[in-house]
Amino acid sequence: MLQARRQELALSIAVALTCVAVPAEAAATVYTQPVTGVAGNDAPGGSGGYNPGYIITSNNGTPTYTLAQGDAINVESANTQVVGVGITSSSSSSVIDATAGNVSITATRDVPATGTTGGSAIGIFASSPQSDPKSVTVNGPISVTANDKNSKGNGSIYGNAYALWADDFASITINGDTTLHASTPGYGRVIYLTGNGSRITINGNLTAESDSNNTNYAIMGDGRSILRISGNVDLTASGIYPSDNVNGIWNPSVSTRTEIGGNLKLYAIARGSTVMGIRNNGYIGVVGTTTITAFGNRTAFGVNAGHRLSKTEFFGDATITVQGGPNRFGDTVGAYNFGGNGGNGYMRFDGNLTVTATNGTFEGDSDVLGIDNNGRMTLATAGKLVRLLPTGNQGTHSAYGIRNGMSFTAASDVDITVSEKAGATYGVANYGAADFNGALSIAKAAGSTAANHYGVVTRPTAGASATTNINQGGGHAVAIQGDVLTASNSGGFLGTLNLKLDTSGSWLNGLVLADTDGTVGAANLVVNNGARWIAAGSGALATDFGAGSLSVGSGSAIDMAASWGSFAPGSVPAYSLRTLQIGSSAGSGAAVSLADGAAFTLLSDVRNGTADKVVFGSGVSSFSAQGTQNVRLAYDPALDDTSWINATSLRTGTSILAASPIVIVDASTAANGTANFLAAAGLSGQWSGTYQNALVRFSYTPRVSLSADHRQILLAGIDIAGDGSSAPPNGGGTTGTGSGSGSGGGGGATTGSNTGAGSGTTTGGNANTGSGTTTSGGTPPATGTAASDPAAGNVAIAPSTGVLVAADAALALTNLWQLDERAVSRRSEASRLDDAPAGSAFWADTDGGSLKGDSADGRSYRQNATNVSAGAEWRADADQGRGTVGVVYTHAQSRADLQNGSADLRGDSVGVYGVWNTGNGLFADAVARTGRLGDNYTSRDAFGVTSGRYHARASSVSVRVGRRFRGEHGGYIEPQVQAAYGSIGAVGYTASNRVRFDTQRNHTFMSRAGMLFGQSFFLGPTLTGDAYARVAVVHTVGDRPDITASLDGGSLPVILPARHATTREVAVGGRVAFGLTWSAYAEAGHASRTDALAGGWRASAGFRVNF
Repeated sequence: MLQARRQELALSIAVALTCVAVPAEAAATVYTQPVTGVAGNDAPGGSGGYNPGYIITSNNGTPTYTLAQGDAINVESANTQVVGVGITSSSSSSVIDATAGNVSITATRDVPATGTTGGSAIGIFASSPQSDPKSVTVNGPISVTANDKNSKGNGSIYGNAYALWADDFASITINGDTTLHASTPGYGRVIYLTGNGSRITINGNLTAESDSNNTNYAIMGDGRSILRISGNVDLTASGIYPSDNVNGIWNPSVSTRTEIGGNLKLYAIARGSTVMGIRNNGYIGVVGTTTITAFGNRTAFGVNAGHRLSKTEFFGDATITVQGGPNRFGDTVGAYNFGGNGGNGYMRFDGNLTVTATNGTFEGDSDVLGIDNNGRMTLATAGKLVRLLPTGNQGTHSAYGIRNGMSFTAASDVDITVSEKAGATYGVANYGAADFNGALSIAKAAGSTAANHYGVVTRPTAGASATTNINQGGGHAVAIQGDVLTASNSGGFLGTLNLKLDTSGSWLNGLVLADTDGTVGAANLVVNNGARWIAAGSGALATDFGAGSLSVGSGSAIDMAASWGSFAPGSVPAYSLRTLQIGSSAGSGAAVSLADGAAFTLLSDVRNGTADKVVFGSGVSSFSAQGTQNVRLAYDPALDDTSWINATSLRTGTSILAASPIVIVDASTAANGTANFLAAAGLSGQWSGTYQNALVRFSYTPRVSLSADHRQILLAGIDIAGDGSSAPPNGGGTTGTGSGSGSGGGGGATTGSNTGAGSGTTTGGNANTGSGTTTSGGTPPATGTAASDPAAGNVAIAPSTGVLVAADAALALTNLWQLDERAVSRRSEASRLDDAPAGSAFWADTDGGSLKGDSADGRSYRQNATNVSAGAEWRADADQGRGTVGVVYTHAQSRADLQNGSADLRGDSVGVYGVWNTGNGLFADAVARTGRLGDNYTSRDAFGVTSGRYHARASSVSVRVGRRFRGEHGGYIEPQVQAAYGSIGAVGYTASNRVRFDTQRNHTFMSRAGMLFGQSFFLGPTLTGDAYARVAVVHTVGDRPDITASLDGGSLPVILPARHATTREVAVGGRVAFGLTWSAYAEAGHASRTDALAGGWRASAGFRVNF
């Protein structure tokens, strides 16, 4: 309808503009007399004596007032009524041509010399009877200001400022962007419509501000008036202290219409009393985006539709921000819709909606509501998001996301977060019919200190039942924090909640309860497709479904753990073990249905014989459990224990058993004692079936079974699977089967059967035990299964992340210690080209590269390493050759990037070496070193960050022999063989998480066979050099860096790859000698990688100077 009206208005604009004569450019003129619509009065030389007089032309008998660019109508006096433009029944309809631009109209009413009197200042005024309607048309952009300076006196309000006022059957049309301003100590309005046929139309954008010290209704339309604005509206209504009520837009009549074709931006502030952004008894529609901000010291409404016949529509996105104080005339409400007798008040939001409502000014407190509906309200568009954020900051009042008293429908997704200081918080309080057909989220704000928080409350009224439907069509995410309550009353009316949770991310974190007055209605809770009902509270938890029902589907769970927080390894929240009573106080009782695969997630303490417990009580009149009921343990203190960890348990697993079976689910009294279970099974723990403590990670499964009468599910202990490297000590176990049924009504029978025999133990075994006996004695369980074999897909027991990172860091440390001291080997090769006479020399060598290697458990790592060596040597000639002895110092530094961690490694060593070169090309070199290595690592795992730091002694010795064969033209080849031995000493240290690590002494032997190819060249009398390539095969035989991790009596050997492999090396390089004093070299190479030894590229460079 608004869109059609906009087309009509656009056509009227075109017609009006084609009739406007554009005057010649003239100097700006200030007119000090009002436009009256009587040409003979207003023209130059007219009866009004205007000086200057207006330029008036006639268009089919309608006077047109032509204003030049910058012209202003500025009327000021102390008269009772001061008007810039005034068209009445004695006037003609008039046109004001403002197309030249920058045209303004101002009416200023001064205080008379005799003192304040009643009256008004009006920018444009039009009034006429139905028999002779009159109009004012402004073509072009216009600025209109009304300022009445008269203030309050003797209990009366004298000042009234109206920028535009259309009365009775008169109309005002502005074809252009419009700026309005009204200012007065009294009543202020920028747009005012009165009577039964007044119209104001603005074909353009509107920017308006109304300032007053008393009542301020910025836009007010009464009677059968119509306000249409085709463009955007930017409206400010300011109550200057001490002000009275402030309304941004106020339609007091049910017949009043306000239509905005563009966006609405409304700011209203009352510095002294009640504030309402929009107050509507008639019709208000906004096509574009709506932004409403309303601040006040008392009652505050963002939108207040206060009549049973009102209609309020927002077709675009809307943002409502409201802040108020004490409830003198109502509460603090984002959007209020009143139905009254007949319940016809209608409000709709088609776009995204955000409501932020806050109370608690210095004057006091009130209830605060995001939405308060007592009529018909709809959040109409699926896929849109409605966010409601009510917050109470003072006192003991309550905060409501939605309070509904009649008919509420949400196709949109709804997200509610409520907060209070000391009162109660309600996500939804429903006293009528409420339907949530999209996603729904209800949460108590993190900073809320409310005494009580309720998710959904459904209460009947004295004359009607109430129903809350949530996700009944299915498929939408629902997350509700807080208890859900239903009620009934003495009139026989019932509050009914139908709540369906049917996506994996859906949950109810709270209890199902009777109302606070003790009455109960009916709560029908469906939990399916992986959704959860999370029981919240401490101690004994009693629920009341009334005449309702509970249905838990396959893969869904009653969760006794999640309300405490996230049970992550190493981060266990404070918790207590509880009993959840599921029942009903209604005479008819409640129905319970558990599908095959329905689950219970519990907390336990098997070593102390206790666990969470779920009881289906006598208030359950009908009970059905199909197939197998699953049990999952979220946490047990035994999982953090490490005393059971040893080499045997790593292979075969272990079981941590209770002294006697613990009852964890009990349906003994349900369905008049006839309820029973068919079967029960344990599920792998949370965190993808893997739990991790400081030493190991493993899968664990509760060992569960049925009681002999099939009415209880029992927990015997926890089974931890081994890595499957050897058979379980007791040969596994057997499984059991059973059947049974139960119904209410005082009758029924239980039938069942179970088969199987086996045994359970406290250590070892794949824990595939079912029915049978346990070593602790007691009644044989009727049926049940426990942990699965590793072959079935469970995570085998293995070192924890922190232990693996420590082992990887130790493995990287072995790469840092070079058994062959490559710097000395390169110096030995260079000496065979050195023709300098005997003497001494100093040399330096740097070597760096990047390695990649494999460690345990399929992990890999990368390592950057740098070595800097410096040496001094002394040479002496002999008959058969030349001998050299020297000393060398090497500093090594490395950064290893590990999976889930990193290590900073360093080492320092000193050594001695010797080289012998004979005249016929034979050579031998040897080096012996000793040093100290350091490892400083950090690991990041489920516990957070763990660090370890230690030092180790290292030593090595290396011998190499070979012969260089020279060609006639400077070429040469040099076969080489080398043997080296080294070791890294034993180390023991304690990491920051108290885990003790012990590393045994590590021994490594290396042999290398290779060939060096080279070509010497002559570049000048003092410049020689050679280029070379080296290939080699390296065979390494070494110990594993055997590591044992221990904590609190348990120990864990970490098996790392044995350093036993054959690799290949290749390198190319060149040397340059500057006379007999200086020489330098550079080399690059690559070593192959195996699953036991790291490999990668490296580069080196160095120099030598002879003395």
